[in-house]
Parts: sequence; structure tokens; C-alpha cells
Amino acid sequence: MGNIVRLIDGHLVYDGMLSSKEKATIDDILSALQSEIPAIEADLAEEYGQGVWYKYNLGLFLGELLEKYNISISERRRFWDEIKDLATKEERKRNEGTNSVTRSFYQQCYILSQQDKEVVEKLTWRQWQDILDRVGNREDSRIFEWIKQTPDKIREDDWRDFEKALNLYLKDKDTSVFETDELFEIYDSIMLMCKKWRELFKIFTEEHPKSAKIKSKSVWVKKYYSCCFSKKKEQRSRVVTEEMCKSAFTELMDY
Repeated sequence: MGNIVRLIDGHLVYDGMLSSKEKATIDDILSALQSEIPAIEADLAEEYGQGVWYKYNLGLFLGELLEKYNISISERRRFWDEIKDLATKEERKRNEGTNSVTRSFYQQCYILSQQDKEVVEKLTWRQWQDILDRVGNREDSRIFEWIKQTPDKIREDDWRDFEKALNLYLKDKDTSVFETDELFEIYDSIMLMCKKWRELFKIFTEEHPKSAKIKSKSVWVKKYYSCCFSKKKEQRSRVVTEEMCKSAFTELMDY
């Protein structure tokens, strides 16, 4: 499969010189994909809709294809692109970049399928895309165990802010030095920081409805994260506390 480049004017373009037997093998694989992919996607959509379980079960099927056709890690992005361009009948409009496999829809479904079901059910597909897009945030795989042990599903807005704040926290950090319980405390404190921002900002908008800071919310939330992390460092604390959150918000937003 790695010999196929792309589809041009309805014709396959191959890399290098291939024998007729090699071309026939590739054409057989494509023919199978063009038959199997639309069928499995239609069946899964009928059973699960377009939610996270559709993507999880599609990922399981894609894993079988990787093994069946002996697709190496280096060939995966091209393999996923060939499914997207030549096999599926679904319209995948999301910008997946050109080279990296990270944002590929089919790669993300495959990675999702490698997680325990107890982890998968905790997040929506949009939330899963957030963490799958950010390789650095999931470089320490223990984050999946942390997600698993969260008691409730996480709000969309809280998760989005958590991902951004975690990305900021992880700059120049090596989380492997932390014991699991220590790392979970850090994740918990970052989530607390995001929830406090949501709660305090809601109060702020009610008390100051004409404030220009409301329209520039994205600027101020970044300053809030930085201020919280600075206070954590000043106080030589491993985690951000509720008191730090309130203090940081007041310093930045108080009139």
C-alpha cells in the first residue's frame, strides 16, 4: 500500500517501478477497502450514530486492517489517506495537515480503540479529539488512567480549558518524575483551576456586563493560568489550590 501516492483524474499514481503482480496486489487491497469501509461505517452509524462508540468500534476494525495488510507505523498516514480519498463515502472535511499522522481521523479512531472502554465512555468524541490532537498532553499515558478514575463525565468547556492549561503547564516539564498519585493531584488541581475560572468569570460577567474584558476572555484566561502557576511556584506547592485561583482572578479582574 505504501506504493500508492494519490488519485489523479480517477487513476492511481504509483511510486517507482512496480511489477504487474505488485500492482495487482495493491489493486486487490483497494478493492477490498472500497467494499468494506463504506459497509462498516454505515453499519456503525446505524448502531451508534456518530458518537464516540462509532469511532471506537471503527478503530477496532482499522486495527484489524493494519495487521491484515501488514501496515508499518511509517506507512500509516498514507494508508489512512488512501482510505479517506479512495474508499470511504463519508465526507471528512476536517483539516488533518499534510504529513503528521496525529490529526488523521482514522489514526485517532485507531488510538481510541486501544483504550479501555471505561476510559472511552468518560469523554465525548470532541473531547477525545482535543487530547488526541495534543500529543504532548498524552505523552504520559497515565492521563488515561486519570480520566478513567474521574467520578463523572467532564463538561465540554471544562475539558477544553483543561487541555489548554495542561499544555501550558507541561512546557519544559518531565512528568515521569512524579508518582502516579502525585501526577493525579496535579491533574486534579489543573481541572480545579479551570472550573474556578468558569465560576468566577460567570460572576464577573453578571457584576460587570459592560466590561471590555468579557470580549477578550481568551486573553485573560491565559493570564489567569500563568498567574496561578506563578503563585504555585512562589509558594513551592506541587498543586494549584483554590485560594491561589481566587487570588489570581482577583488580581487580574478586580475593578
